Amino acid sequence: MIEINCIPKSESDILLNDWGYDLMEEYFKLISAANFPSNSFILDLATGTGRAASILSRLGNNVLTGDINPGLKSESENRISEEYIHKIKYLRLNLESIPLPENSIENIVCIDTLHELENPITCLNEIIRIHSGKGKLLIADFNSDGFDLMDKLHTARYGKLHPRGKISSNESEGILTRNYSEIKEINTKLNRGFIITGKRNER
Repeated sequence: MIEINCIPKSESDILLNDWGYDLMEEYFKLISAANFPSNSFILDLATGTGRAASILSRLGNNVLTGDINPGLKSESENRISEEYIHKIKYLRLNLESIPLPENSIENIVCIDTLHELENPITCLNEIIRIHSGKGKLLIADFNSDGFDLMDKLHTARYGKLHPRGKISSNESEGILTRNYSEIKEINTKLNRGFIITGKRNER
């Protein structure tokens, strides 16, 4: 068990905590539900401010993490902290064309990312392409309450609404169902997620 409260908080985390929400706790619940094998190698898409990577590394995993925006790298390093940064490897990553071979990554985490993407279906197909059916895929994004809260947060911090994306949770589920035999739904206060195994037609 790790102490979520010991992970450094961003300004957004602090504001969300003041409103009675804890996004780090949500990430921890989602990742814990996936129950990745101990000491796993896990691909985290996309890094952002390092919420998922900070939790995954503290759980003992080695993490390859990538983002198209390198500007957040220093913020993610601060959240991960010096004690765990040796378990992290960064790469610049465009999810529309992931530079990894087909079926090459056993365990993948992608939380609160699909709504940020210009071409989410292309990106989701790329994630499926590189994922090996031998491992687990965790995909989650905000539910309606989560998006409402992100609107409130972004209005307070940036004076604008938060993007809601170009793909719905149900559309994502449909694509995943066509490509995998086992999908377990997991719901938190702000997120709807899927723990996915049993890739169909793996070469």
